[in-house]
Amino acid sequence: MKLSKLFFACAITLVAQGANAAKGDTATATANWQGVVPGVIQSDGFLITGENGALVTPIGQLMRAQDGTIVAPNIQLEARDNTGTAAAPVVGDLVSSTTRDDGQGGTEARSIEWTIADVAFYANGTPVTGIDWSVRNDGTQLATVTSTGVTQIATHKGDILLLNAASTTADTSVIDAYAGQAAALSVTVVASEL
Repeated sequence: MKLSKLFFACAITLVAQGANAAKGDTATATANWQGVVPGVIQSDGFLITGENGALVTPIGQLMRAQDGTIVAPNIQLEARDNTGTAAAPVVGDLVSSTTRDDGQGGTEARSIEWTIADVAFYANGTPVTGIDWSVRNDGTQLATVTSTGVTQIATHKGDILLLNAASTTADTSVIDAYAGQAAALSVTVVASEL
């Protein structure tokens, strides 16, 4: 008797489940990936590396300051001689410690100038606008970023760039809206041999 009641209860459950499902029903989802693939485009003459010539794209940790701003501490980028090719780079010495052909049978010193090309902020993989930024080499401001784009304030000349950034939006409630979400700050730099 107990067994027949159990079978009866199971049968009702199966029939009830079948009432909500129909043969041929489908569901669709679209997965999206957004963002910028970090990387470095090397040249035949020199490379941008991480600290001590590491041939990797350095990644830093975003932090929230007590005043509510977002802070991106120093990431060290280095300009190093490429003793290989752009396709098969080989890390050499810091650029300024090497020379190049001057085109007249001699050699001349080499130097690098860094500029800021682009800044983008993402929360949960989605681009975020409305947050202004200051991008610096250590403590020296290189650029400001607003909704109208990047304004170059200064350049940095030298082999090593201590790249850092901080949000400068006065109303930190804009930032509060993204609290607890995965976030990324992407700063594109251009190093040019002078």
